[in-house]
Amino acid sequence: MVAAVLRRRPATFFEVATREDGSCVEVLALRHGQSEWNAEGRWQGQADSPLTSLGEQQALFAAQQLLDSGEFFDTIASSDLQRARRTAEIIAEIVGNGIVKLRTEFRERSAGPWQGLTRAEIEMRWPDAIAQKRWPDGYESDESVISRVVPAIYELATTSDCLLVIAHAGLIRALDRASNAPPTSVPNLSGRWYRLEERLVPGNIVNFSAEATSHGIE
Repeated sequence: MVAAVLRRRPATFFEVATREDGSCVEVLALRHGQSEWNAEGRWQGQADSPLTSLGEQQALFAAQQLLDSGEFFDTIASSDLQRARRTAEIIAEIVGNGIVKLRTEFRERSAGPWQGLTRAEIEMRWPDAIAQKRWPDGYESDESVISRVVPAIYELATTSDCLLVIAHAGLIRALDRASNAPPTSVPNLSGRWYRLEERLVPGNIVNFSAEATSHGIE
């Protein structure tokens, strides 16, 4: 089925596409499954850590839950980092057309010198920096993340009715702040629905990680 034609306008910081009939595109942004560095408690940034076997099971469980709820995504896009890409590939085979569009814009924020370090190692070298949100040089700001993510979502939305983006916790937190959503944790295979109206409108939180744990996947 050919997607409805969208009215194109300049993509400002928040502005997105709306359809001629006034309807809007739905976007689900999900964090990838558990990676090896997640399991080791390391800040990943844009390092390319693969999924663990648990991460693959989480992705499969999430895909099945989406299928059981009747969701089908005409477009599935992903960060090109392998922990997100592999998660997207697993999900796309079940609730998509098997095709994943890789976008560098959906990479995790750069963590600068914290990349590869555990929280304990960061606390040793930068005491209380995390709690006080004193980010080091090279740590990518929310503004920088949003400036690359929102235009990419806008572009994909012009040919999509329902869009799934597999990305990273830092990216989803930045979207939440940009859309004035209440702060929330973003464990693996969790995220949020957004509605693309005149502004990015936050919707329901999704947490397949918690559901997977309740089903013995841990």
